[in-house]
Formats: sequence, C-alpha cells, structure tokens
Amino acid sequence: MSMHEDLASGLNTQINHEFSGAYVYLGISAYFESLDLDGFASWMRAQGDEERAHGMRIYEHLADRDVPITLGSLDGVVTEYRDVEAAVVAGLELEQETTRKLNALWAQSVELGDYQAKALLDWFVNEQTEEEDLLRTLLSHVRIAGDEGSALLILDRELAAR
Repeated sequence: MSMHEDLASGLNTQINHEFSGAYVYLGISAYFESLDLDGFASWMRAQGDEERAHGMRIYEHLADRDVPITLGSLDGVVTEYRDVEAAVVAGLELEQETTRKLNALWAQSVELGDYQAKALLDWFVNEQTEEEDLLRTLLSHVRIAGDEGSALLILDRELAAR
C-alpha cells in the first residue's frame, strides 16, 4: 500500500510529536511530584500514556502500509513551572498545537485522496476535542481554586481517582 511521500513524512513527524507530548506530560508530572500533588502527577502521567498510545497508533498504521518509519529524537522538557496554573496551561497549549498539526494532516490526507490515512486521522481529530476539553476544564478548576491550598488538595484528590 503506497502513501504519498509528503503525507508519510507528516505522519512520521506526528509520531515524534506524540512521543514528545508524552515527555512533556512526564515533565509536568515531575513538577507536580515536587509539590506532593500526587493526584495531579498521576493524571498527567496518564495523559502522557495516552500520547504514547497515540504515537503507536500512527506507527502501526504506517507499518501496516509498509511505509518506512523514521523516529526523531526527543528534546529535554521543562520540569519546573511558575505555579500549578502555568503547568496546566502548558498541557493545554500542547493539546492545541496537536490539534493544529492533526487538522493539517487530515486536510492533506483528503487533498491527496488517501482515505485510509483519513480514516485514521478522523479518530485523532475527534479525540482532540475531548483532550482540549479536559485540559480547559482542569485549567478552569485550577483558576477557581486559585492559591487556596485546601481547594487544590480537593482537586488533587479528584484527579487521583482517574
């Protein structure tokens, strides 16, 4: 099964972006570990696990279509943030960037008439609605909690239940 070279390149780049995203979430988790906010840390690690699974989903699609897979390197990530809000904002910004990249790949798959890739990307485009909503809601809750320690601890407990 052949794939247009530009789309194959874009999907390979997306694999790296997904794994980089997992690493970003691990960095955010490390920040929350340093604050003893274990619920936040666990929630962010789970987000990172999802990003790794997303990268593997694209990897397997390329492998199933005999498209060469190229893996880029992962850069270091931030593990220190100004405050809880800044860490959550970093997660939201990551998801927004991911949405932009996936939308561009989806449009490219349609333009090139690669409906197998489009079917794969349909799932991702829909998934991003949920991902951004989760982070926007968490950010809203963090902003409501503000600097109130007891409110953050309650939110931390709720996140631990994930």
